Amino acid sequence: MKRREFLSGILATTAGTGALGAVRTSHNDGGIGVAFPLKLSDDRRYLVDDQGKPFFVLGDTPWFLQKLPIEDVGRVMDDRRAKGFNTLFLEILDDSRMPSRDADGHVAFRPETDITRPVEAYWQYADTVMEEAARRGFFVIMSDLWYGYGKGLWMHHVTPANAAAYGHFLGKRYAHRQNLMWMHCGDRNPDERLADCARQLAQALKREAPRQLHTAHLSPGFASAASFAAEPWLDVNLAYTYGPSYRHVAPEYERKDPVRPVILGETGYEGEPNEIELLPDARKGDLWTPYRIRRNAYWAVLSGACGYCAGTRLWRYEPGWRGLLDAASTRQAPLILRLLEPRPWWRLVPDAKHELVTAGYGASGQADYVTAAMADDRRLGLAYLPSTRRISVGLASFAGELTASWFDPTSGRSIAAEGSPFANRGSRDFTPPAKNLAGDGDYVLVLEVAE
Repeated sequence: MKRREFLSGILATTAGTGALGAVRTSHNDGGIGVAFPLKLSDDRRYLVDDQGKPFFVLGDTPWFLQKLPIEDVGRVMDDRRAKGFNTLFLEILDDSRMPSRDADGHVAFRPETDITRPVEAYWQYADTVMEEAARRGFFVIMSDLWYGYGKGLWMHHVTPANAAAYGHFLGKRYAHRQNLMWMHCGDRNPDERLADCARQLAQALKREAPRQLHTAHLSPGFASAASFAAEPWLDVNLAYTYGPSYRHVAPEYERKDPVRPVILGETGYEGEPNEIELLPDARKGDLWTPYRIRRNAYWAVLSGACGYCAGTRLWRYEPGWRGLLDAASTRQAPLILRLLEPRPWWRLVPDAKHELVTAGYGASGQADYVTAAMADDRRLGLAYLPSTRRISVGLASFAGELTASWFDPTSGRSIAAEGSPFANRGSRDFTPPAKNLAGDGDYVLVLEVAE
């Protein structure tokens, strides 16, 4: 996402100053169907709400919403809620320029690079954006201080000492926000100094707001645990890749000591070229299409991810940005929830040994590789086919007679598989319908044992 050309220099600003102890009055988070805060499941594989209900993270990336007037903030959030997203990835500071300035012209700090000197008017607007997200029931994954790709920006103005002070400020101000998870770093594998800054910031936040979760956003191809595997503050392992997501997510799912939930927090954005040549069927200069984005999402989910975050060029807020709200990939991404939510998706275990899909799955590293997963009680199996072909499935793996259907990831429509239901013995070949609604060949095979 953040392959930006950063502005050099510091812009002069005028605004009031604040003190690190300032705390806003608490408000209750009005989660829609979710009892915040979220926490790790007992097996640490996924997130659950405060009532123990599994929560699949389906995110979108408006990022620095504070640059928009509040009516546009509401427009973006209402659109994402209507489409079915339950999570927003946001930034509390602009990662593209300094000073960080909101829609009303207020800057975050004065002096502009001193993160221990917040400007109250800026933070009141940030509070309003958070309140709008809470009122709509969104889970918010919030970047606190983006280090940045290339030459970076905020990374040059953070120290372990001021990071700790900033963390206490954020924690005190937002401890009442039950729908919040913090995201550290940002598009960078931290060196020793920056890793210590992230550590001090996270630990300070944990002391002030112990129930809020934490993750870290590193460079493409690296998940949070690559730098912070031993850190007790790291709750969620955020995967980030522009390559085939199964090759990145599957090893992160296998990490132990400790096990952590894995989410695909970032991959390609529709209409952007983000290192697309890392995909086996793309060349430098190609753009991410809805199909390529969708493929990486389903590959990840069936490789162990308990969440996925979509993205488009919307975050740039260029002229005409409102037209991007309805990008095809953002209409298709929420269909993942239509597939998963009626089913015990949290019980799925990746089919790493090809015991479910026994033939026709292709070769790892290829563009048409089939990923699959099966529930630990042997009552549900899913297989994502990126292209039309015949696969063989071991039916004896299931706990009883089963039905089979094809799920169209571009429409949400389900089509019964020919011959369904089936006895749970032997194996059977399956071939999907020729084309989905979008004219592509990808489908999900859904195999379920009747109750």
